[in-house]
Amino acid sequence: MKPLVNKKLRETDGFGYYLAKKVGKTIKKYGMLEENDRVLVGVSGGKDSLTLLNILHDRMGFYPNKFDLLALHVASNLRCEGLADPELLENYFKKGGYRYRIVEMHIEPDRKGPGPYWCSRNRRRVLFDTAIRLGYNKIALGHHRNDVLETFLLNVFYHAEISTMLPVQELFEGKVSIIRPLYAIPERDTSEFARRRGLPAVQCRCAADTETRREMFKRMLSQVERANPKAGINGLRALENVNTKYMPVPAENTGPSSGHTKNNG
Repeated sequence: MKPLVNKKLRETDGFGYYLAKKVGKTIKKYGMLEENDRVLVGVSGGKDSLTLLNILHDRMGFYPNKFDLLALHVASNLRCEGLADPELLENYFKKGGYRYRIVEMHIEPDRKGPGPYWCSRNRRRVLFDTAIRLGYNKIALGHHRNDVLETFLLNVFYHAEISTMLPVQELFEGKVSIIRPLYAIPERDTSEFARRRGLPAVQCRCAADTETRREMFKRMLSQVERANPKAGINGLRALENVNTKYMPVPAENTGPSSGHTKNNG
């Protein structure tokens, strides 16, 4: 069945309508939502997670598959620059008619001190635990196309492997799945959506962090997209269009019957 969008939205918010349709296509393409799914949206308070919450909430009454939605904000005892104010978010949830929970997280930094990875890992743990405890089978995260491509580049150049974020990822033997409905959405669209809707978005900056590797690749992608506007979407398509004929294979993995031939071009 074709994904539906509230057509009244087209009259009141053209950009929101455009983005909701685009997200709907991604949801359908990867089979992210099924009938009666219970979806927990991880809301950090940044533009991406708030954009995701808005769009999924807009689609609830119009998507072919009915699903339940709950916003979850994990409030940390570790403070960082630009950290979302739980009270501000709670007021936003109430005003927008969102069902929500705010869960307190108390963590002790490791001996090397707190950092983005350390905080993120603990927030994920709280998200997973809360989803399982409350009976939610899907966790929606606000990762967008730029995040996917940055992760790909990070893994290639720092971990020596070809991999990236998945649009749908099963965890705990299928009890919970992560879904990323903004998978094909460029970051500039979430920024524009947040601006148009006046979302109370913040950007957390870890005090222990200088320039991260991800920021380096973010700048790189931005430069490439300025030179080629189709670079972002081409990069995403490339992840699903791997030409194995032109991927190197170590000699020990090939043999007379492998059909492997040299390319001297």
